[in-house]
Amino acid sequence: MLKRAIVVGLAICLAGLAGCAQIKDLERKNANLHAQVQSLQAERDELVAENQALKTDRETLQAALTDARKEARRMSELVGEMKAEQDKLHRQTAELKALLDEFGGIDVEARREGNFIVMQSEILFDSGKVDLNPDAADSLNKVADYLVAHSELPIRIDGHTDGVPIQHSPWKDNYHLAAMRAHAVMRYLMERGVSPERMHIVGFGPNEPRVEPQEPTEPVAANRRVEILLVPEGARSIGEILEGFQE
Repeated sequence: MLKRAIVVGLAICLAGLAGCAQIKDLERKNANLHAQVQSLQAERDELVAENQALKTDRETLQAALTDARKEARRMSELVGEMKAEQDKLHRQTAELKALLDEFGGIDVEARREGNFIVMQSEILFDSGKVDLNPDAADSLNKVADYLVAHSELPIRIDGHTDGVPIQHSPWKDNYHLAAMRAHAVMRYLMERGVSPERMHIVGFGPNEPRVEPQEPTEPVAANRRVEILLVPEGARSIGEILEGFQE
């Protein structure tokens, strides 16, 4: 009887030990699973963060692409406007050349600022004078009629001289003479109906020669002139045109 009780007790102990081992094994497995879950959660959080970063990058790139497309459209429109303006200037150049072709001493030049009507001083003034010659009337009348017909265009009238010093005239210097000649042309155009509000004058003196003299005081006929700039519609501000001369 005692022997049987001992056997039963030993069986119970062995069962208990086996149960403890199983519990420990389960606890270990549970700990491993918990660690795996944490690792997976960390990976998930990292993937979520990466996805958010990619989303942000995508939105940034999309915004940049949208801006680039807008800029491309704007540049395309600007190029179209510039081409249209250039075509208009070319037509104006042809019109002016056809209008003034019969007159000697007058050229039409297309430059960066616009179209210039270049009139040599010899056909407008006597040497050292600012009173217009009667012979200048025909060409100036043609110019005035054109300017009246194109009243939308501002006008800049530039006086130019060579570098020969002023000696026997009432003008202080070549800048004074250049400005007064530009003013004389302006006054004539006003009398022919061109609004004075459209016109500005500049006296360059010898500072903008067409032909570079070998010596500063050398007489150069080509440099003595009055130029009439027809300011393009795209540059309505006279200040914008004059800005280049202040640099």
